[in-house]
Amino acid sequence: MDLDIMSKLKVFCLVLFFSFLSTIVFSQDNFQSVSLAGTVFANNETGLSYQTGGCISKVSSQSLMTEKTYQGQVLVELDDRNAVLALKTAQARLLDLEASVEDSDFAIEVSKAEVGRVEEEFQFVEREFERTKVLFQRGLVNETTLEAAERRKLEAIFSVQRSKEALRRSVSLKARTLIALDIGKLELEARQIDLDELIIRAPHDGILIDFEPIIGDCVSQGSLAAKIYVPDEKSVETFIFVEQLLNSEKIGVVVGNFVNVIRTNGQICRGIFSLVGTEADLESQNVKATIDLDAACAPLMFLNEAVRIETLSENKQ
Repeated sequence: MDLDIMSKLKVFCLVLFFSFLSTIVFSQDNFQSVSLAGTVFANNETGLSYQTGGCISKVSSQSLMTEKTYQGQVLVELDDRNAVLALKTAQARLLDLEASVEDSDFAIEVSKAEVGRVEEEFQFVEREFERTKVLFQRGLVNETTLEAAERRKLEAIFSVQRSKEALRRSVSLKARTLIALDIGKLELEARQIDLDELIIRAPHDGILIDFEPIIGDCVSQGSLAAKIYVPDEKSVETFIFVEQLLNSEKIGVVVGNFVNVIRTNGQICRGIFSLVGTEADLESQNVKATIDLDAACAPLMFLNEAVRIETLSENKQ
């Protein structure tokens, strides 16, 4: 009885094994790899333009020879003589404005001192007038003496008013000098920006394209100086017939599926579908697809290089 059960169990296991094996073979036979033609391009290609017009005075000879650059490297400099002169003029103007602010501070101090002095003088004249008034009331001085004392009091009042007006003018003048100082600082910043715009620096490490500046050539604002891209961030652009995409999973053309990107010399670089378009070209009935290349082998690929793409099934990824 036990032998019979063991025999049946072995038969059942063999049936399961062959069933699983046949499923794998069927799935492998069901997959149909396709071969596509593609072109290599840079993912993040950045254009470097001249921020202002001028004539080229300096060029990075290292970048000209190697076509490589690093972040912050000066690639091109335009003639900066006028910009440097304008910057120095703005700096001198700013120093003059700062001196004007100091003069205004000194004028305010002088005016405050004058106000204090004339107020003390007014207090003295006022006391003298009160004494003269008392003497006049007692009949010890005549009316002319009282009028003279009153006149001195009025003159002292006017002196206090004039000194306070001068103090207000000094404060107002300082406010205007401070405004002029702020304008001078902004002018200096503007001249510094003008000077910086004469220099083209690399925004990041990368490879330069169309970098052919010549010393002495004059350029216009907005014209292209070069293009820069990161060498390990490349993709392949390819086109797939709509009729093939009807069975996209069967041929492995699905976002996230791996492919082999094959160069003309047979070298293989692994890639992965990052985009499969949803709009077909009206005439060719092709759909655009993008494959991101492995960063390890992407630097070896040339831009605009023609490659062949071989789709892979899931069990080969």
